[in-house]
Amino acid sequence: MQLTPTTGAVVTLRDAPGKHLGRVIQSANDTPTVKVSWPQARSQQWHSIEDLDGALQPGNHTIHAPDGLTQTSLGLGVVISQREVAGYRQYLVDFQEVDTRRWIPWQHLRLVPDVPESLAISRFEQKYALAPERLRLRILAWALKLWNENTGSLSQFDINPLPHQIQLVHHLLQQSYNINWLIADDVGLGKTIELGLLLAALRQRGRAKRVLLITPAGLTGQWKDAMKGKFGIDDFRIYGRDFEINDDPREWKMYDAVIASMDRLKHENHRDLIMQADPWDMIVVDEAHRLTRQESGNRYHHSQRYQLLRTLRRKTDSLVLLTATPHQGRDDSFRGLLELLHPERRSEINRLDANPEILGEMVFRNNKANVTDMEGNFLFHGTTVRQIGVDTSPALIAFDRALQKYVRLGYAAGNADGTYIGRAIGFVMTVYRKLAASSVAAIHQALIRRRGRLLKAHEEQASIRKIWAALKDQDEDDALDERFIGEIEEQRAAQAPAKAFFQGELDALEDLIVQAEDLLHADPKLEAFLDGIVTQVGQYGEREKLLVFTEYRSTQACLRDSLEARFGNGCCALIHGGMNVDERKAAIHCFEEDINVRFLVSTEAGGEGINLHEQCHIMVNFDLPWNPMRLVQRIGRLYRYGQTKRVVVFNMHQTDTADEQVLDILYSRLDKVAEDMATVQADEYNERMKDDVIGDLAELVDVGSVLREAAQNSVERTREHIDQALAAAARSAKLQKDLFQYASSYDPDEVKNELSLTGEHTKAFVKGCSDLLNIEIIEQSHRGEVWHLKLPEKILNDIGIARSKWSLSFDRIIAARRQEFLYAGLDNWLMAYLLDFACQHEPRGVLAITPGIGDQAMLTSVARWQTPAGERARQELALFGVTGTKVTLNPKWASQWLLETQARQDAETANTSTPDPSRAIATLDTAEQRIELLLRQRSHARMIPDQPQWVAAGWQLAPYAKLT
Repeated sequence: MQLTPTTGAVVTLRDAPGKHLGRVIQSANDTPTVKVSWPQARSQQWHSIEDLDGALQPGNHTIHAPDGLTQTSLGLGVVISQREVAGYRQYLVDFQEVDTRRWIPWQHLRLVPDVPESLAISRFEQKYALAPERLRLRILAWALKLWNENTGSLSQFDINPLPHQIQLVHHLLQQSYNINWLIADDVGLGKTIELGLLLAALRQRGRAKRVLLITPAGLTGQWKDAMKGKFGIDDFRIYGRDFEINDDPREWKMYDAVIASMDRLKHENHRDLIMQADPWDMIVVDEAHRLTRQESGNRYHHSQRYQLLRTLRRKTDSLVLLTATPHQGRDDSFRGLLELLHPERRSEINRLDANPEILGEMVFRNNKANVTDMEGNFLFHGTTVRQIGVDTSPALIAFDRALQKYVRLGYAAGNADGTYIGRAIGFVMTVYRKLAASSVAAIHQALIRRRGRLLKAHEEQASIRKIWAALKDQDEDDALDERFIGEIEEQRAAQAPAKAFFQGELDALEDLIVQAEDLLHADPKLEAFLDGIVTQVGQYGEREKLLVFTEYRSTQACLRDSLEARFGNGCCALIHGGMNVDERKAAIHCFEEDINVRFLVSTEAGGEGINLHEQCHIMVNFDLPWNPMRLVQRIGRLYRYGQTKRVVVFNMHQTDTADEQVLDILYSRLDKVAEDMATVQADEYNERMKDDVIGDLAELVDVGSVLREAAQNSVERTREHIDQALAAAARSAKLQKDLFQYASSYDPDEVKNELSLTGEHTKAFVKGCSDLLNIEIIEQSHRGEVWHLKLPEKILNDIGIARSKWSLSFDRIIAARRQEFLYAGLDNWLMAYLLDFACQHEPRGVLAITPGIGDQAMLTSVARWQTPAGERARQELALFGVTGTKVTLNPKWASQWLLETQARQDAETANTSTPDPSRAIATLDTAEQRIELLLRQRSHARMIPDQPQWVAAGWQLAPYAKLT
């Protein structure tokens, strides 16, 4: 059977090939014949299909026009070559828009003139009334499609991306085909959103089908929920929860999007299983600072987590590491992360101090002080931190002195014992100091537990020895999640060896317990919290939510009981390390949604990985962590992207107890140093920068050793040690800041030469298409953000639906709350239909005489780049305004012109003049030279130029009539 040639196919006679060229203009319904127009003979004749052959030539532009029964069109293409196989003529066609080359039979190819050919003969559509509007919609459709492809920001997501997030994705995608980057944005800047946008953009290109996302154990469910809820990526499955691999690696083929705990995968059996999976398009690691590597001379000590990633690295070409604290004052670990990204550049990375500029190709870092919203307003409103000093009673001072005496005796006994017992004693003494600084209830319970163990001296020492030997031998880098460290310390202190640490310990414990019991009935710190802070918060509003942090479960229980005793049962939700993921999610939901739940009391388990900023902006640190970085992480639960209010933080401490004095000195000194470092050019103080500096200092300062020594030193000596530690941290922070200035970061100028698109352009596109397609806009609601539409019969038939009335929302939040509304992202069925209509490869709307543009001519192209292997790497819209020999890439007027509906031309009175062909050709030459320059400027070793595609051209006659 012969294929029926499509209308528009270029043919010649088989018995006289090439002598005459014709075009198919009609097919017979009942016979294998077609009607052909022969321009040279000025005739039209019917011919048998067997008498005809294809007559396309290399360089011709064609449209793939299949019969529609077996395949869809591949769109516009360029003929590369031809062949004849078993009597069938076929053409090799490069279909640029779908990035593929295919051999296509001549019968399914229709010749179309491209923009350069039409310009060369000055074939404009000045008599077509809608030509200017079709031209505008065509260019606008291409602009929206390519901007979404390069940023992922116009898809149907439950988020409103910010400029720094959009630009990060844009930057990474234009730098190279394989994505190997460390994303190191500050806490709260939305690394989850950035990754979701990146994955969405890559999936549009078919480049992120297989993704392995490695996270801390407690965050696997949160990542799955975020990918599904915010980005509609619903195929992620959690290894170990949603599925298991039962010793058969072929089962991995069932799972292309996997989330796995790093501490699960690091174990040998799971690591062996994951290494038998097929390669991944991308591997992502959250909290990548946990991949530690320490350098000692010429040797490295790799944590198990680091060894896991070093092994997995060979299973992917693209690795993305996420962490807000990439350096932590340790060059060896930081360089280790960079080597995971680029093992082939190890020698350069080892000489990082000599060539820090290479960070711009590996690290992207945004600071809170610099990011803005879409209107250019700074995003973060700052924090108000209030230190709440609690006056101590004589009884509390007496208890503190007795406790410090107990602690000193304990430390002395521990130092004198060189076995594991000595280490255990020192550990317990440090924990008791922390518990006392937390609450009377916490230290009281700890002392009672310690007394109980001494009274059970018959307990087998072998089991105790086993516990502490395990603690001693444990790899610190691979310890349990650091968010649970306070709860772990509390539990391990309770399991200390059941042997007196020093002579008379039991008597000392009895005295301390009695004193603590008396204080429980009049705890100054608890009273200051309830009568001072909670009352003060009530002044903001009767139902103002309050987030309270403590390190210890015993303090948490005391706070819950006290709050419920005063405000009623059920007023308080809890988060702690003993809860599973679902229980934590339920607690957060109650806090955010139940108006009766005013308080959320959390241990450090809630200090990382949960976000509470939508319903809360007030925090109380009932105790101050000994590691200042934990305080920064706590504040990050509220002080993050989406917080609409200034964050208020209350830090509680007692002024006259020894360890509280040390903490007070530490945090006041930390604040002062950060304030000094936030004074920038012209001695101007930058409050937003101060928050960033505090995070850097907290990450770098070595507090543990200072606080451990404080029990043996005077307050003055401790103050000196703290000043020394902060001075060292400040020096490291400055060096780190100097280093990270070479990293890539938010730069509005990076996209200044690209078309500026806003949500108004999407509305303008829908309005323009509605006018041309007879879609009725019945009404607009929600302040113009929701359009209620009635579709005509033709669109209903084309799409295959019966319902004619639909509501289209241009606001993501509204669409998320009203499931019956379509969101005007580029990935819903209605928007896809409009885009296909606007971009269809028909003569109308490709070249037009149009007023209103800011230059004599406007030529629009799709600039493309490919990998050295010939795969599509990137494409972007390049609109050139040309006046004479002056050419401007994406001129400023273009963004506004795309918003304005173009007036219909009156065919009867339209000016039929067109540009002189020689002038049109000269204009095209000027634009082609400029796009060549653009392709060269954006190319590098991993991204080389590809053939551009001219998609539209407009010409303005009126101001230049004398030239035509």
